[in-house]
Amino acid sequence: MMAFRFKTSAVVMALILAFVSLSAQGAAAKRYKVAVLPRYFPIELMQRFQPLLDYLEETTGEEFKLIIPRNYAQHIEMVYKGRVDFAYQNPYVFTRVSEMIRPIAVASKGKDGVKFRGVAIVRRDSGISVPEHLKGRTVCIVAYTSAGGWVSQALFLRGRGLEPERDMKVVVAPQNKQENVIKAVYDGKADAGFVRESALDRLAKVVKMADIKVLFKGEWLPNWVFTYHPKRVPKGVAGKVQKALLAMPKGHRALKRAKLNGFVRPEETPLSAFLRAMTY
Repeated sequence: MMAFRFKTSAVVMALILAFVSLSAQGAAAKRYKVAVLPRYFPIELMQRFQPLLDYLEETTGEEFKLIIPRNYAQHIEMVYKGRVDFAYQNPYVFTRVSEMIRPIAVASKGKDGVKFRGVAIVRRDSGISVPEHLKGRTVCIVAYTSAGGWVSQALFLRGRGLEPERDMKVVVAPQNKQENVIKAVYDGKADAGFVRESALDRLAKVVKMADIKVLFKGEWLPNWVFTYHPKRVPKGVAGKVQKALLAMPKGHRALKRAKLNGFVRPEETPLSAFLRAMTY
């Protein structure tokens, strides 16, 4: 009888230890959700940023899941309400949710590095040659929360005494996509379009380059911000992610796929000054 009790107790203990072990593994295997502002279509965002998350998994030992919101509004809601752990977004969207999240790195891209701007495009045969010609015209933008597809151009126009929402008919592109802004201008559905300057490289894939011209270039803005939610992510994990991003070798495959030079510390960029300036 004693032997039977001992064996039974041993089995129970083994089951308890197995359960504890599985629970510990489950806790360690938490997949952190990373939301990327949907500037492009989901398949392109997946191709661009999944390699970056793969790199973070390899270097930090943590697991990550790419989250692509339907639009800018859903991205803001998800980040603000703490439904994701990390987020990558333009500086203006960051100002909308900055009280809930913390920046750990700012992207560097192309020849302009940690800053970028938007441009206004028109058809070459439109007869529009100066910004003032946009008065009373239809202007297609990416979104009111798009830094390169609205904020940069709006700041430029306000500096010339124009108020886009008052002086022009502003329409938002379907799905907040740069491509849809470009197509709206090319197809004559809008007189002008606001897109990020780097999106000009995409013109040849969407329209005939010879039919489109840049009307003006907007104000410079700090580049996109990689952030974490302090209530969802332990400081140790956020620190590992920051270290991994800042240490990415130049020309790394994941950087090439994301079309980035790399990442720098937020304090090494104009981000703080931009936050103070954004009062509207």
